Amino acid sequence: MQPKTIAQYEITGTLGEGGMGIVYLARDSTLDRNVALKVLRGSIVGPEGRERFLREARACSRINHPNIVTVYAAGEADGSLYMAMELLEGRTLRAVIDEGPVEWRRAAAWAADILSALERLHEEGIVHRDLKPENMMIGPRGEITLMDFGIAHVSSEARITVDVSGLGTAHYMSPEQATGGTTDPRSDIFSMGTILYEMLTGELPFTGEHPMAVMYCIANTPHVPLAERGIDVPDEISAAVETALEKDPAARHAGAAAFREALAGGLGPGEGGRRLSWRLLVPIAAGVVLAAAAVGLVLRGSGQRGDRPAAEMHNRLGQQRQDAGDVPGAQVEYRNAIIEDRRWAIPWNNLAVIAIDERQLGEADSLLRIAVEIDPRYAPALYNMGSVRWDLGDEEAAERWYRRALEADPSWAQPYNNLGALLIGQDRFAEAKEVLDEGLRRDAASPTRPEITAFLLKNRGLAAAGLGEADAPRYWERSLEILPGNEEVKRLLADWPRSGGG
Repeated sequence: MQPKTIAQYEITGTLGEGGMGIVYLARDSTLDRNVALKVLRGSIVGPEGRERFLREARACSRINHPNIVTVYAAGEADGSLYMAMELLEGRTLRAVIDEGPVEWRRAAAWAADILSALERLHEEGIVHRDLKPENMMIGPRGEITLMDFGIAHVSSEARITVDVSGLGTAHYMSPEQATGGTTDPRSDIFSMGTILYEMLTGELPFTGEHPMAVMYCIANTPHVPLAERGIDVPDEISAAVETALEKDPAARHAGAAAFREALAGGLGPGEGGRRLSWRLLVPIAAGVVLAAAAVGLVLRGSGQRGDRPAAEMHNRLGQQRQDAGDVPGAQVEYRNAIIEDRRWAIPWNNLAVIAIDERQLGEADSLLRIAVEIDPRYAPALYNMGSVRWDLGDEEAAERWYRRALEADPSWAQPYNNLGALLIGQDRFAEAKEVLDEGLRRDAASPTRPEITAFLLKNRGLAAAGLGEADAPRYWERSLEILPGNEEVKRLLADWPRSGGG
Protein backbone atom coordinates (compact mmCIF):
# COMPACT_ATOMS: atom_id res chain seq x y z
CA MET A 1 0.00 0.00 0.00
CA GLN A 2 1.38 3.39 -1.01
CA PRO A 3 2.09 5.73 1.95
CA LYS A 4 0.49 9.17 1.97
CA THR A 5 3.49 11.08 3.31
CA ILE A 6 7.13 10.47 4.20
CA ALA A 7 8.68 13.27 6.24
CA GLN A 8 7.58 16.51 4.48
CA TYR A 9 6.99 14.73 1.16
CA GLU A 10 3.43 14.07 -0.04
CA ILE A 11 3.35 10.94 -2.21
CA THR A 12 1.43 11.52 -5.46
CA GLY A 13 2.46 8.54 -7.58
CA THR A 14 5.02 5.81 -8.26
CA LEU A 15 7.85 6.31 -10.75
CA GLY A 16 9.54 2.93 -10.45
CA GLU A 17 10.13 -0.09 -8.26
CA GLY A 18 12.95 -2.60 -7.88
CA GLY A 19 14.50 -5.03 -5.48
CA MET A 20 16.18 -2.28 -3.48
CA GLY A 21 13.24 0.06 -3.05
CA ILE A 22 10.60 2.27 -4.62
CA VAL A 23 10.89 5.66 -6.31
CA TYR A 24 7.83 7.83 -5.73
CA LEU A 25 6.66 11.02 -7.35
CA ALA A 26 6.27 13.35 -4.40
CA ARG A 27 5.60 16.96 -3.52
CA ASP A 28 7.90 18.74 -1.08
CA SER A 29 5.37 20.56 1.08
CA THR A 30 8.06 22.84 2.54
CA LEU A 31 9.54 24.14 -0.73
CA ASP A 32 6.46 23.44 -2.87
CA ARG A 33 8.18 21.49 -5.64
CA ASN A 34 7.98 18.01 -7.14
CA VAL A 35 10.75 15.54 -6.37
CA ALA A 36 11.69 11.95 -7.02
CA LEU A 37 11.65 10.27 -3.62
CA LYS A 38 13.62 7.04 -3.37
CA VAL A 39 12.61 4.90 -0.39
CA LEU A 40 14.83 1.97 0.56
CA ARG A 41 13.08 -1.18 1.66
CA GLY A 42 13.45 -1.58 5.40
CA SER A 43 14.25 -5.28 5.11
CA ILE A 44 17.25 -4.70 2.85
CA VAL A 45 19.75 -3.10 5.24
CA GLY A 46 20.74 -3.53 8.86
CA PRO A 47 21.97 -0.82 11.26
CA GLU A 48 25.39 -0.54 9.56
CA GLY A 49 23.79 -0.29 6.15
CA ARG A 50 21.47 2.46 7.33
CA GLU A 51 24.36 4.56 8.61
CA ARG A 52 26.33 3.97 5.43
CA PHE A 53 23.32 4.96 3.30
CA LEU A 54 22.88 8.23 5.19
CA ARG A 55 26.63 8.95 5.11
CA GLU A 56 26.83 8.44 1.36
CA ALA A 57 23.60 10.34 0.75
CA ARG A 58 25.17 13.30 2.54
CA ALA A 59 28.26 12.95 0.36
CA CYS A 60 26.13 12.83 -2.78
CA SER A 61 24.23 15.95 -1.70
CA ARG A 62 27.54 17.86 -1.82
CA ILE A 63 28.20 16.89 -5.42
CA ASN A 64 27.52 19.40 -8.17
CA HIS A 65 27.90 17.69 -11.51
CA PRO A 66 25.98 18.18 -14.76
CA ASN A 67 25.58 14.42 -15.26
CA ILE A 68 24.53 13.48 -11.71
CA VAL A 69 21.02 13.99 -10.40
CA THR A 70 20.82 16.63 -7.67
CA VAL A 71 20.15 15.28 -4.18
CA TYR A 72 18.05 17.63 -2.06
CA ALA A 73 17.78 15.73 1.21
CA ALA A 74 18.00 12.32 2.84
CA GLY A 75 16.90 10.86 6.13
CA GLU A 76 14.82 8.28 7.94
CA ALA A 77 11.11 8.50 8.67
CA ASP A 78 8.72 5.86 9.98
CA GLY A 79 11.44 3.23 9.73
CA SER A 80 12.17 3.96 6.04
CA LEU A 81 15.34 5.45 4.58
CA TYR A 82 14.61 8.02 1.90
CA MET A 83 16.46 10.26 -0.53
CA ALA A 84 14.77 13.26 -2.19
CA MET A 85 16.18 14.00 -5.64
CA GLU A 86 15.67 16.26 -8.63
CA LEU A 87 12.79 15.14 -10.83
CA LEU A 88 14.19 14.68 -14.34
CA GLU A 89 12.41 14.91 -17.67
CA GLY A 90 13.09 12.56 -20.56
CA ARG A 91 13.36 8.82 -20.99
CA THR A 92 15.77 6.21 -19.74
CA LEU A 93 18.75 4.95 -21.67
CA ARG A 94 17.03 1.55 -21.53
CA ALA A 95 14.16 2.92 -23.63
CA VAL A 96 16.66 4.32 -26.15
CA ILE A 97 18.63 1.05 -26.43
CA ASP A 98 15.42 -0.94 -26.84
CA GLU A 99 14.86 0.93 -30.10
CA GLY A 100 18.14 -0.39 -31.53
CA PRO A 101 21.89 0.39 -31.56
CA VAL A 102 22.96 3.95 -30.79
CA GLU A 103 25.10 5.85 -33.30
CA TRP A 104 28.69 5.42 -32.09
CA ARG A 105 29.51 9.12 -31.60
CA ARG A 106 26.44 9.67 -29.47
CA ALA A 107 27.02 6.43 -27.55
CA ALA A 108 30.66 7.26 -26.82
CA ALA A 109 29.79 10.84 -25.81
CA TRP A 110 27.09 9.61 -23.41
CA ALA A 111 29.53 7.09 -21.97
CA ALA A 112 32.15 9.82 -21.54
CA ASP A 113 29.69 11.98 -19.60
CA ILE A 114 28.66 9.11 -17.32
CA LEU A 115 32.34 8.32 -16.74
CA SER A 116 32.84 11.94 -15.74
CA ALA A 117 30.01 11.48 -13.22
CA LEU A 118 31.55 8.23 -11.96
CA GLU A 119 34.91 9.88 -11.48
CA ARG A 120 33.24 12.47 -9.28
CA LEU A 121 31.50 9.75 -7.25
CA HIS A 122 34.74 7.80 -6.91
CA GLU A 123 36.47 10.93 -5.61
CA GLU A 124 33.93 10.91 -2.77
CA GLY A 125 34.73 7.26 -2.04
CA ILE A 126 31.47 6.02 -3.56
CA VAL A 127 31.49 2.99 -5.84
CA HIS A 128 28.18 2.67 -7.67
CA ARG A 129 28.01 -1.14 -8.11
CA ASP A 130 24.59 -1.02 -9.78
CA LEU A 131 25.08 0.73 -13.11
CA LYS A 132 22.48 -0.09 -15.77
CA PRO A 133 20.62 1.76 -18.54
CA GLU A 134 17.53 2.00 -16.34
CA ASN A 135 19.53 4.29 -14.01
CA MET A 136 20.41 6.81 -16.74
CA MET A 137 18.07 9.45 -18.09
CA ILE A 138 18.32 11.07 -21.52
CA GLY A 139 16.96 14.61 -21.28
CA PRO A 140 14.99 16.56 -23.87
CA ARG A 141 18.19 18.11 -25.30
CA GLY A 142 20.12 14.86 -25.42
CA GLU A 143 21.96 15.27 -22.13
CA ILE A 144 22.51 12.17 -20.00
CA THR A 145 22.14 12.04 -16.22
CA LEU A 146 22.99 9.33 -13.71
CA MET A 147 19.82 9.06 -11.63
CA ASP A 148 20.71 6.48 -9.01
CA PHE A 149 23.83 5.83 -6.98
CA GLY A 150 25.18 4.32 -3.81
CA ILE A 151 22.36 1.88 -3.11
CA ALA A 152 24.27 -1.27 -4.05
CA HIS A 153 27.23 -0.07 -2.02
CA VAL A 154 25.33 0.53 1.18
CA SER A 155 23.55 -2.81 0.99
CA SER A 156 26.50 -5.02 0.14
CA GLU A 157 25.56 -7.53 2.83
CA ALA A 158 22.40 -8.32 0.82
CA ARG A 159 24.01 -8.13 -2.61
CA ILE A 160 23.56 -11.71 -3.78
CA THR A 161 19.91 -11.92 -2.79
CA VAL A 162 19.04 -8.61 -4.39
CA ASP A 163 21.26 -8.54 -7.45
CA VAL A 164 20.14 -11.86 -8.88
CA SER A 165 16.47 -11.13 -8.36
CA GLY A 166 16.34 -9.32 -11.70
CA LEU A 167 18.00 -10.51 -14.87
CA GLY A 168 18.55 -6.95 -16.06
CA THR A 169 20.79 -6.08 -13.11
CA ALA A 170 22.80 -9.30 -13.33
CA HIS A 171 23.80 -8.51 -16.92
CA TYR A 172 25.79 -5.44 -15.80
CA MET A 173 27.74 -7.02 -12.93
CA SER A 174 31.51 -7.18 -12.98
CA PRO A 175 33.22 -10.58 -12.65
CA GLU A 176 34.21 -9.79 -9.07
CA GLN A 177 30.61 -8.96 -8.21
CA ALA A 178 29.37 -12.13 -9.88
CA THR A 179 31.77 -14.26 -7.82
CA GLY A 180 31.24 -12.42 -4.54
CA GLY A 181 34.70 -10.87 -4.58
CA THR A 182 35.92 -7.45 -3.46
CA THR A 183 34.79 -4.54 -5.60
CA ASP A 184 36.33 -1.12 -6.21
CA PRO A 185 35.96 1.63 -8.85
CA ARG A 186 37.20 -0.77 -11.55
CA SER A 187 33.97 -2.73 -11.07
CA ASP A 188 32.08 0.32 -12.32
CA ILE A 189 34.47 0.46 -15.30
CA PHE A 190 33.41 -3.07 -16.31
CA SER A 191 29.72 -2.23 -15.94
CA MET A 192 30.15 0.90 -18.03
CA GLY A 193 31.95 -1.14 -20.67
CA THR A 194 28.97 -3.49 -20.80
CA ILE A 195 26.54 -0.60 -21.22
CA LEU A 196 28.59 0.99 -23.99
CA TYR A 197 28.90 -2.38 -25.74
CA GLU A 198 25.12 -2.73 -25.61
CA MET A 199 24.60 0.79 -26.93
CA LEU A 200 26.90 0.14 -29.88
CA THR A 201 25.61 -3.31 -30.82
CA GLY A 202 22.09 -3.46 -29.46
CA GLU A 203 23.11 -6.70 -27.73
CA LEU A 204 24.61 -7.61 -24.36
CA PRO A 205 28.13 -9.07 -24.22
CA PHE A 206 27.11 -11.70 -21.64
CA THR A 207 23.81 -13.57 -21.70
CA GLY A 208 22.16 -16.61 -20.14
CA GLU A 209 18.78 -18.20 -19.57
CA HIS A 210 18.68 -17.16 -15.92
CA PRO A 211 20.60 -14.81 -13.63
CA MET A 212 23.06 -17.43 -12.34
CA ALA A 213 23.89 -18.42 -15.93
CA VAL A 214 24.54 -14.76 -16.77
CA MET A 215 26.83 -14.41 -13.75
CA TYR A 216 28.75 -17.54 -14.74
CA CYS A 217 29.19 -16.15 -18.26
CA ILE A 218 30.44 -12.80 -16.95
CA ALA A 219 33.02 -14.50 -14.75
CA ASN A 220 34.19 -17.24 -17.12
CA THR A 221 33.14 -16.84 -20.77
CA PRO A 222 34.80 -14.52 -23.33
CA HIS A 223 32.50 -12.08 -25.09
CA VAL A 224 32.37 -11.51 -28.84
CA PRO A 225 34.75 -8.59 -29.55
CA LEU A 226 33.28 -5.49 -31.13
CA ALA A 227 35.56 -5.99 -34.13
CA GLU A 228 33.71 -9.24 -34.89
CA ARG A 229 30.26 -7.68 -34.61
CA GLY A 230 30.48 -6.09 -38.06
CA ILE A 231 29.77 -2.54 -36.85
CA ASP A 232 31.61 0.56 -38.03
CA VAL A 233 33.34 1.87 -34.89
CA PRO A 234 36.77 3.58 -34.71
CA ASP A 235 39.56 1.32 -33.49
CA GLU A 236 40.15 3.59 -30.48
CA ILE A 237 36.55 3.21 -29.31
CA SER A 238 36.61 -0.55 -29.84
CA ALA A 239 39.90 -0.89 -27.93
CA ALA A 240 38.55 1.23 -25.06
CA VAL A 241 35.52 -1.06 -24.70
CA GLU A 242 37.63 -4.23 -24.86
CA THR A 243 39.92 -2.94 -22.10
CA ALA A 244 36.92 -2.07 -19.92
CA LEU A 245 35.59 -5.64 -20.31
CA GLU A 246 38.73 -7.40 -19.15
CA LYS A 247 37.92 -10.11 -16.56
CA ASP A 248 40.94 -9.13 -14.44
CA PRO A 249 40.37 -5.72 -12.78
CA ALA A 250 44.10 -4.97 -13.03
CA ALA A 251 43.89 -5.20 -16.83
CA ARG A 252 41.07 -2.66 -17.14
CA HIS A 253 41.32 1.09 -17.35
CA ALA A 254 42.83 2.40 -14.12
CA GLY A 255 39.81 4.62 -13.49
CA ALA A 256 36.93 6.52 -15.02
CA ALA A 257 39.21 9.31 -16.30
CA ALA A 258 41.43 6.80 -18.12
CA PHE A 259 38.42 5.15 -19.77
CA ARG A 260 37.06 8.55 -20.78
CA GLU A 261 40.38 9.62 -22.27
CA ALA A 262 40.55 6.39 -24.26
CA LEU A 263 37.13 7.19 -25.72
CA ALA A 264 38.20 10.76 -26.46
CA GLY A 265 40.96 9.37 -28.69
CA GLY A 266 38.26 8.05 -31.00
CA LEU A 267 35.85 10.95 -30.68
CA GLY A 268 38.39 13.63 -31.47
CA PRO A 269 38.68 17.16 -30.00
CA GLY A 270 35.52 18.68 -28.63
CA GLU A 271 33.27 15.68 -29.24
CA GLY A 272 33.27 14.12 -25.79
CA GLY A 273 35.28 13.35 -22.70
CA ARG A 274 36.89 15.80 -20.34
CA ARG A 275 40.49 15.42 -19.29
CA LEU A 276 40.48 15.94 -15.54
CA SER A 277 43.48 16.04 -13.24
CA TRP A 278 44.14 17.05 -9.65
CA ARG A 279 47.63 18.45 -10.08
CA LEU A 280 47.43 21.82 -8.33
CA LEU A 281 49.45 24.88 -9.30
CA VAL A 282 48.93 28.39 -7.92
CA PRO A 283 49.03 30.96 -10.72
CA ILE A 284 49.55 34.70 -10.41
CA ALA A 285 45.88 35.40 -10.77
CA ALA A 286 43.21 37.79 -9.64
CA GLY A 287 40.68 35.15 -8.70
CA VAL A 288 37.57 33.78 -10.32
CA VAL A 289 34.44 35.59 -11.34
CA LEU A 290 31.05 35.20 -9.72
CA ALA A 291 28.46 36.28 -12.25
CA ALA A 292 25.42 38.34 -11.39
CA ALA A 293 22.21 38.15 -13.38
CA ALA A 294 23.52 40.69 -15.86
CA VAL A 295 20.94 42.74 -17.75
CA GLY A 296 20.99 42.13 -21.48
CA LEU A 297 22.91 38.83 -21.44
CA VAL A 298 22.27 37.03 -24.72
CA LEU A 299 22.45 33.25 -24.64
CA ARG A 300 23.56 32.15 -28.06
CA GLY A 301 22.39 28.72 -29.08
CA SER A 302 20.51 28.31 -25.82
CA GLY A 303 17.36 26.78 -27.24
CA GLN A 304 14.07 27.08 -25.42
CA ARG A 305 14.29 28.78 -22.06
CA GLY A 306 12.75 27.53 -18.87
CA ASP A 307 11.33 29.75 -16.15
CA ARG A 308 13.96 32.51 -16.36
CA PRO A 309 12.41 34.86 -13.76
CA ALA A 310 12.34 32.04 -11.22
CA ALA A 311 15.92 31.12 -12.11
CA GLU A 312 17.02 34.74 -11.65
CA MET A 313 15.36 34.85 -8.24
CA HIS A 314 17.18 31.72 -7.05
CA ASN A 315 20.46 33.01 -8.49
CA ARG A 316 20.10 36.25 -6.53
CA LEU A 317 19.34 34.29 -3.36
CA GLY A 318 22.42 32.18 -4.03
CA GLN A 319 24.60 35.26 -4.31
CA GLN A 320 23.15 36.70 -1.11
CA ARG A 321 23.82 33.45 0.76
CA GLN A 322 27.32 33.19 -0.65
CA ASP A 323 28.08 36.79 0.36
CA ALA A 324 26.83 35.94 3.87
CA GLY A 325 29.16 32.91 4.07
CA ASP A 326 26.40 30.30 3.68
CA VAL A 327 28.05 28.25 0.94
CA PRO A 328 25.79 25.16 1.23
CA GLY A 329 22.74 27.42 1.05
CA ALA A 330 24.19 29.19 -1.99
CA GLN A 331 24.74 25.85 -3.71
CA VAL A 332 21.12 24.87 -3.11
CA GLU A 333 19.88 28.13 -4.64
CA TYR A 334 22.16 27.88 -7.68
CA ARG A 335 20.95 24.31 -8.24
CA ASN A 336 17.37 25.55 -7.95
CA ALA A 337 18.15 28.19 -10.58
CA ILE A 338 19.44 25.47 -12.90
CA ILE A 339 16.35 23.35 -12.30
CA GLU A 340 14.16 26.32 -13.26
CA ASP A 341 16.17 27.05 -16.41
CA ARG A 342 18.89 24.58 -17.42
CA ARG A 343 19.81 26.72 -20.43
CA TRP A 344 21.03 29.70 -18.42
CA ALA A 345 24.81 29.85 -18.10
CA ILE A 346 25.12 32.04 -15.01
CA PRO A 347 24.18 29.58 -12.20
CA TRP A 348 26.37 26.87 -13.78
CA ASN A 349 29.26 29.34 -13.61
CA ASN A 350 28.44 30.34 -10.04
CA LEU A 351 28.40 26.72 -8.86
CA ALA A 352 31.78 26.32 -10.54
CA VAL A 353 33.16 29.29 -8.59
CA ILE A 354 32.28 27.53 -5.33
CA ALA A 355 33.93 24.35 -6.59
CA ILE A 356 37.07 26.35 -7.45
CA ASP A 357 37.11 27.92 -3.99
CA GLU A 358 36.90 24.42 -2.48
CA ARG A 359 39.65 23.16 -4.85
CA GLN A 360 37.23 20.75 -6.52
CA LEU A 361 38.78 21.53 -9.89
CA GLY A 362 37.44 18.52 -11.78
CA GLU A 363 33.91 19.45 -10.78
CA ALA A 364 34.51 23.09 -11.70
CA ASP A 365 35.82 22.01 -15.12
CA SER A 366 32.64 20.03 -15.81
CA LEU A 367 30.31 22.80 -14.66
CA LEU A 368 32.10 25.45 -16.70
CA ARG A 369 32.01 23.33 -19.84
CA ILE A 370 28.25 23.21 -19.52
CA ALA A 371 28.11 27.01 -19.10
CA VAL A 372 30.25 27.48 -22.22
CA GLU A 373 28.17 25.01 -24.22
CA ILE A 374 25.09 27.06 -23.33
CA ASP A 375 26.71 30.41 -24.17
CA PRO A 376 30.04 30.15 -26.03
CA ARG A 377 30.63 33.90 -25.58
CA TYR A 378 29.90 34.14 -21.85
CA ALA A 379 33.15 35.81 -20.76
CA PRO A 380 33.11 34.97 -17.01
CA ALA A 381 32.83 31.23 -17.69
CA LEU A 382 35.54 31.42 -20.37
CA TYR A 383 37.81 33.28 -17.97
CA ASN A 384 37.15 30.85 -15.13
CA MET A 385 37.87 27.92 -17.45
CA GLY A 386 41.26 29.49 -18.13
CA SER A 387 41.99 29.70 -14.42
CA VAL A 388 40.91 26.09 -13.83
CA ARG A 389 43.03 24.78 -16.69
CA TRP A 390 46.00 26.76 -15.37
CA ASP A 391 45.54 25.31 -11.90
CA LEU A 392 45.42 21.86 -13.49
CA GLY A 393 48.76 22.50 -15.19
CA ASP A 394 47.44 22.80 -18.75
CA GLU A 395 48.91 26.19 -19.66
CA GLU A 396 48.28 25.83 -23.39
CA ALA A 397 44.55 25.35 -22.78
CA ALA A 398 44.52 28.14 -20.17
CA GLU A 399 45.91 30.58 -22.73
CA ARG A 400 43.25 29.59 -25.26
CA TRP A 401 40.45 30.09 -22.74
CA TYR A 402 41.78 33.49 -21.61
CA ARG A 403 42.03 34.65 -25.24
CA ARG A 404 38.45 33.46 -25.86
CA ALA A 405 37.33 35.50 -22.85
CA LEU A 406 39.00 38.58 -24.32
CA GLU A 407 37.39 37.96 -27.70
CA ALA A 408 34.00 37.70 -25.99
CA ASP A 409 34.50 40.91 -23.97
CA PRO A 410 37.56 42.98 -25.00
CA SER A 411 36.65 45.71 -22.49
CA TRP A 412 37.12 43.47 -19.44
CA ALA A 413 40.51 43.99 -17.80
CA GLN A 414 40.78 40.89 -15.65
CA PRO A 415 41.53 38.34 -18.39
CA TYR A 416 44.34 40.59 -19.65
CA ASN A 417 45.95 40.33 -16.22
CA ASN A 418 45.81 36.55 -16.02
CA LEU A 419 46.92 36.05 -19.61
CA GLY A 420 49.83 38.43 -19.00
CA ALA A 421 50.82 36.55 -15.84
CA LEU A 422 50.66 33.24 -17.71
CA LEU A 423 52.93 34.58 -20.47
CA ILE A 424 55.39 35.91 -17.89
CA GLY A 425 55.61 32.45 -16.36
CA GLN A 426 56.66 31.18 -19.81
CA ASP A 427 59.28 33.96 -20.24
CA ARG A 428 57.24 35.46 -23.08
CA PHE A 429 57.84 38.93 -21.70
CA ALA A 430 57.29 40.98 -24.87
CA GLU A 431 53.89 39.36 -25.45
CA ALA A 432 53.01 39.84 -21.79
CA LYS A 433 53.93 43.52 -21.97
CA GLU A 434 51.61 44.05 -24.92
CA VAL A 435 48.72 42.19 -23.26
CA LEU A 436 49.14 43.96 -19.91
CA ASP A 437 49.41 47.42 -21.51
CA GLU A 438 46.12 46.77 -23.27
CA GLY A 439 44.62 45.58 -19.97
CA LEU A 440 45.73 48.78 -18.24
CA ARG A 441 44.17 50.86 -21.04
CA ARG A 442 40.91 48.94 -20.72
CA ASP A 443 41.01 49.27 -16.94
CA ALA A 444 41.54 53.03 -17.15
CA ALA A 445 38.62 53.36 -19.58
CA SER A 446 36.30 51.17 -17.53
CA PRO A 447 37.64 50.72 -13.97
CA THR A 448 36.76 47.44 -12.22
CA ARG A 449 38.05 46.57 -8.76
CA PRO A 450 41.15 48.33 -7.36
CA GLU A 451 42.90 45.02 -6.75
CA ILE A 452 42.65 44.20 -10.45
CA THR A 453 44.46 47.43 -11.27
CA ALA A 454 47.10 46.55 -8.66
CA PHE A 455 47.60 43.08 -10.15
CA LEU A 456 47.91 44.52 -13.66
CA LEU A 457 50.57 46.96 -12.48
CA LYS A 458 52.49 44.30 -10.58
CA ASN A 459 52.57 42.00 -13.59
CA ARG A 460 53.42 44.86 -15.94
CA GLY A 461 56.45 45.51 -13.74
CA LEU A 462 57.41 41.83 -13.95
CA ALA A 463 57.22 42.01 -17.73
CA ALA A 464 59.46 45.09 -17.74
CA ALA A 465 61.92 43.36 -15.42
CA GLY A 466 61.99 40.32 -17.67
CA LEU A 467 62.84 42.55 -20.62
CA GLY A 468 65.59 44.31 -18.65
CA GLU A 469 63.77 47.63 -18.66
CA ALA A 470 64.60 50.14 -15.96
CA ASP A 471 61.04 51.31 -15.29
CA ALA A 472 59.82 48.12 -13.54
CA PRO A 473 59.86 49.72 -10.04
CA ARG A 474 57.54 52.46 -11.26
CA TYR A 475 54.76 49.91 -11.85
CA TRP A 476 55.32 48.21 -8.49
CA GLU A 477 55.24 51.53 -6.65
CA ARG A 478 51.91 52.37 -8.27
CA SER A 479 50.64 48.88 -7.35
CA LEU A 480 51.61 49.43 -3.70
CA GLU A 481 49.73 52.72 -3.64
CA ILE A 482 46.57 50.71 -4.34
CA LEU A 483 47.36 47.64 -2.18
CA PRO A 484 49.87 48.81 0.45
CA GLY A 485 49.94 45.41 2.16
CA ASN A 486 51.06 43.37 -0.87
CA GLU A 487 54.15 41.58 0.44
CA GLU A 488 55.07 40.17 -2.97
CA VAL A 489 55.36 43.65 -4.49
CA LYS A 490 57.33 44.87 -1.48
CA ARG A 491 59.76 42.00 -1.99
CA LEU A 492 60.10 42.78 -5.69
CA LEU A 493 61.00 46.38 -4.90
CA ALA A 494 63.45 45.34 -2.17
CA ASP A 495 65.17 42.90 -4.53
CA TRP A 496 65.47 45.35 -7.41
CA PRO A 497 67.72 45.33 -9.43
CA ARG A 498 68.49 41.71 -8.51
CA SER A 499 64.96 40.78 -9.68
CA GLY A 500 65.96 41.42 -13.28
CA GLY A 501 66.43 45.14 -14.01
CA GLY A 502 69.41 47.28 -14.77
